[in-house]
Amino acid sequence: MARELTWNEEMDVVVVGFGGAGVCAAIEATENGSRVLVIERFAGGGATRISGGVIYAGGGSAYQQRAGFSDTPENMCKYLETEVKDAVTKETLQAFCEQSCDNLAWLEAQGVCFDSSFCPFKTSYPPAQYYLYYSGNESFPPHNIKAHPAPRGHRAKGKGLSGGALFEHLKESALAKGVNVRYQSTVTRLIVGDNGRVTGLEMSFIPAYSVRALLHRFLNHALYRLRYVAMASPAFLNVFKRLFSLLERRGRSTRVRARQGVVLAAGGFVFNREMIEEYAPAYMPGTPLGTLGDDGSGIRLGEAVGGATAHMDRVSAWRFISPPEALAKGVLVDAQGKRICNEQLYGAQVGEAIVERHGGKATLIIDADIWRQARQGIGTGKTWWFQTMTALINLYLNIKKADTIDTLASRCGLPPADLRATIESYNEVARSERKDPMGKSSEHLHALAMPPFYAIDCSLGSSLFICPTITLGGLTVDEESGAVKRKDGSVIDGLYAVGRNAAGIPSRGYVSGLAIAHGVFSGRRAGRHVSGTDRQ
Repeated sequence: MARELTWNEEMDVVVVGFGGAGVCAAIEATENGSRVLVIERFAGGGATRISGGVIYAGGGSAYQQRAGFSDTPENMCKYLETEVKDAVTKETLQAFCEQSCDNLAWLEAQGVCFDSSFCPFKTSYPPAQYYLYYSGNESFPPHNIKAHPAPRGHRAKGKGLSGGALFEHLKESALAKGVNVRYQSTVTRLIVGDNGRVTGLEMSFIPAYSVRALLHRFLNHALYRLRYVAMASPAFLNVFKRLFSLLERRGRSTRVRARQGVVLAAGGFVFNREMIEEYAPAYMPGTPLGTLGDDGSGIRLGEAVGGATAHMDRVSAWRFISPPEALAKGVLVDAQGKRICNEQLYGAQVGEAIVERHGGKATLIIDADIWRQARQGIGTGKTWWFQTMTALINLYLNIKKADTIDTLASRCGLPPADLRATIESYNEVARSERKDPMGKSSEHLHALAMPPFYAIDCSLGSSLFICPTITLGGLTVDEESGAVKRKDGSVIDGLYAVGRNAAGIPSRGYVSGLAIAHGVFSGRRAGRHVSGTDRQ
């Protein structure tokens, strides 16, 4: 029992994980008077650090207004209802939208900078000169019918991909406010008192300045530099996993009492392939996106003390057909040659359609005219290097070519008659003034009539066109506090979960920026409650 334990140290709040959500929880708790210790396995930053640094925000932000767009929390909520579905209650979604501008201002107070330069074309991630963009499906049917379109992708300002700059500002703010961070440390178990309250935890750490600690930091730095190679090569990544495990063996053990509570902020579980196989086996061919810290350990800690989980089968597969934007004019078909979805959709919705409704197999059919337009769209200042590289691979390597649709179908293993019927039906709509039955805008409808015809493999397990995946489910939490709940709905006193350690706003549908925005929202919520501010 906890009363029989000897505590090695005491803090008010202990946060497990120093990523985007964890740092927000730590700052908020500290600002409300708590002494906070953060326990971090690596060097901090988590998936936020390697992300694009996009915050999904709106409701009339200063940056939307400066760019000439009107938006309200109610309008934002109407759109997000189409994406979020039943992941959270309507009241929680409304609170998220109503607090959106305040959360942007709070981030600015921590040193994060934004900008109103609007990206005028559809893209999965805006070029360096743009910081405000449509990061979801806001601008086309049926979403623009339910809510007035407004760009809500607010990219933090910073060199290159913005996630690193976003996290560094938050980290600097946390340290300046007195947050204590213990690196190269792993929580091994939560400690529960006689009354069922989580009172602290036990952790294992590598002694600072030891040879093992130096090697651990070196490996972490090397892996960060080689993260794109690691993402494309599971075997390469497994080498790092084994080396980290060796260095972390026989760590020193210590117990930390958390007087006010413990906040779990250790990320998702996409790098725990056993958990993916258990909960979402259809997504196994996808490429894990995140860090080695996304191993489900935080979720397992919560489960070990009775925490329930939700939406563990939900995985976001990012099958971005464009850029180049011209490729969205093509037709995406399944293994039977049937059209899958509106090719304009945000990549997560395309990925969901491919995996959940079409068995993970997909092929994009284009003609010579679209191929030429796509090639001309590369290197025009509209794409990042990784987008350009992907486009070139798809246009020159991940592609089959034929003079007729029937021949192309045979080369791809598709039923020629079914594919021909799909293309003919699509062409009929593209040549007329009829609306596309799947909602594609008229400017992206293009009759596939100019040979040769091309087929790009967009399947989840394509060897050349990798499909990044992230997990969306996690521990069930009370939506007013972020406290972890048991299966019977009762709250585990003293235990909170935030970010992708918890089920929340992005757990049923995902658009760019929603995970980090939820990390800020849930992190601040838990930070306020664990420090007692929301209970006074």
